[in-house]
Amino acid sequence: MISLERVYDVLEIFIIFPLVLLCQFILQKLLDLLYPSRDRNLHQSDQAICYDVVYDFKKLLHFARPNGTQFFLLKYREMRKISHVINDDDVTLYYVTPQEFQFVRVKPGVDLKNIIQHPFTCMAAHNYGVEIITMSREQGYKYLAGRVELNQSGSNIVLLHNTGRCGSTLVANMVHRTGQFHVISEPYSLTNLVITLSKQTEQTPLDSEQNLELLRATLLFLCKDPDKKYLIKVCGVFTGSLPHIAHKTLPGIREIFLHRSFLATASSWHKILGPLRFSGLAGHAKYILPLKYRRIWEKVKPQGSYQGFLFILLSQLHPFFIECENGRKMRAFSYESLQKNQEEFCKNLLCELGLGSEYVPLALSALEVDSQENSPLKKYNMDKNRRINIPSQALDWIVKVGLEEFGIEIRKEDVFVNNMPNS
Repeated sequence: MISLERVYDVLEIFIIFPLVLLCQFILQKLLDLLYPSRDRNLHQSDQAICYDVVYDFKKLLHFARPNGTQFFLLKYREMRKISHVINDDDVTLYYVTPQEFQFVRVKPGVDLKNIIQHPFTCMAAHNYGVEIITMSREQGYKYLAGRVELNQSGSNIVLLHNTGRCGSTLVANMVHRTGQFHVISEPYSLTNLVITLSKQTEQTPLDSEQNLELLRATLLFLCKDPDKKYLIKVCGVFTGSLPHIAHKTLPGIREIFLHRSFLATASSWHKILGPLRFSGLAGHAKYILPLKYRRIWEKVKPQGSYQGFLFILLSQLHPFFIECENGRKMRAFSYESLQKNQEEFCKNLLCELGLGSEYVPLALSALEVDSQENSPLKKYNMDKNRRINIPSQALDWIVKVGLEEFGIEIRKEDVFVNNMPNS
């Protein structure tokens, strides 16, 4: 029997979502006519455009999909000096386009730094956004060049790469509770940028000068206080290319990788996405993945959603293998090692971050609550024992493809990576 939730998923994807975007487009055009902003060509180099958020159309949608300013209805308000707006504590970089940087200001009382209250920065920034602030890329580059006090090496930044649904929110919460890092959880500006750059590799090399400059600006805008240490938890899907280029733009940046059994990871993704979205994501991966992995996809031809999604996980993990083979010292941690020995896991994690064992009790306190308690994803975490039944044929296939195409050894019984480097 088809559930009502499944029916609604179909209606939202094929009817409600397109209608929402169409309504937003039409109403935005009308507002632009009524409240026209100044021509960007006439901008002074230190002026940003400020818009009021009139309405958020994402409220009409059920699923916590990736955010974007296309869901906002915006009304032009004024132009203000860049330095007078983007350094405020309630302002964060939200979105990056080929033309401009877009920042969002959240309503009073919302602390984006508190990931206990707001586990996902991208969701909180969108759900509580009251103002959008934009500047051209050239303006952004010029502004950053004038901020000589910024940490130009990125030595105050740690990137937490992961496969998603692997305990990364819990680990970010552990680090947050030490009070020594400002944790930014899945900033959409970085997620969207990495996906965009990865898809463009047919025309532009991933590590081209223009790509590195844009990534550098994105990271510096996110980590805008040079006196603070930052941990950025990267979104765990379609961002695998980031380890290839982050250190090239900020040579002092540190990176770690968190992973989990592919079986448990895929099951958890299936639980939060639902069968329809899970299948859709797996089926369209070949259009989103970097060129190298699209070519492997065409060669091995995944059959069905399970093989397709397991392939996504391999492509998320593989760049870490390549970077380690090239001599980079990036540490890997597994969720299973956390389950086996919580205190030892915390000691090793904090040591990698330059923190002593005195912070272990604070980090371990994160285990006392659900790290996604205040997230829309909480309801999907209630059934802890729910697992999808991946066909044996799909498991045999991913073990074979992992070894032959990626050099990754996978145990069939739990689909766990055996040869994870620096683990």
